[in-house]
Amino acid sequence: MTPDSRTIYVANSGSGTVTPIDTATARAAPPIPVGSDPVALAVTPDGRTVYVANEGSDTVTPIDTVTGRPRAPIPVGAGQRTIAVTPDGGTAYVLDWAGGTVTPIDTATDTAGPPIGVGSFPSAIAVSPRGGIAYVASYGSDTVTPISAATQTADAAIPAGYVPDALVITPNGREVYVVDGNSDEITPANSISGTVTPLATASGRAGPPISVGLYSYPTALAVTGSTAVVLDTYAGQVSLINTRTRQVFAPVTVGNFPEAVAIST
Repeated sequence: MTPDSRTIYVANSGSGTVTPIDTATARAAPPIPVGSDPVALAVTPDGRTVYVANEGSDTVTPIDTVTGRPRAPIPVGAGQRTIAVTPDGGTAYVLDWAGGTVTPIDTATDTAGPPIGVGSFPSAIAVSPRGGIAYVASYGSDTVTPISAATQTADAAIPAGYVPDALVITPNGREVYVVDGNSDEITPANSISGTVTPLATASGRAGPPISVGLYSYPTALAVTGSTAVVLDTYAGQVSLINTRTRQVFAPVTVGNFPEAVAIST
């Protein structure tokens, strides 16, 4: 969604297009052609550009939201899974899942910088509220890697539990919450107990993992100032964690096999 909440952009992986939806009328505009198999997108803070990660063509396509037209595709690494833009709008980071790297894109010139090595199979990224650091979860190496936005280099990787596959930064930027225990091979019969690992951004250290249930399959989370909301796909539940006390409240049952969660502002 654009910052002014007027338009929603939807990536259509099957047709290689992105569809804008006018939120005032709930009508879809003609789809915009991008690359092959678009899987993720991010909007710049000024709302003028949508960056679309095309997993099938190993490119990122910028879309001008004023004209509704795509600009020239930007070559990046292989296996894009997600993309994030810094709060100042200066850099778009795209995860290159197959190569274990992150490609920074200069949004002023739409050019890609040298890929930044992170852990094996990077799967999620979040940028600190002030934009100084991007945190990348890599489920192939059980780590979270901080990337300095000033130097576009990776700092030492932080161990973050088993198969980290999602993360979120608290609004004050002091902690990163990482979902552990997610894998394509995990089933309800053989899953380990799912946990959430808190990382202190000041020290770069991981705190004790917080258990969110036996045989759980946590896949996504969102956070407010005092509560982390953790989604358990297999159980069809949401667990709530008090971020100050680390207390886990009784899970709330939702629909069957949920895969995403968000908090309204």
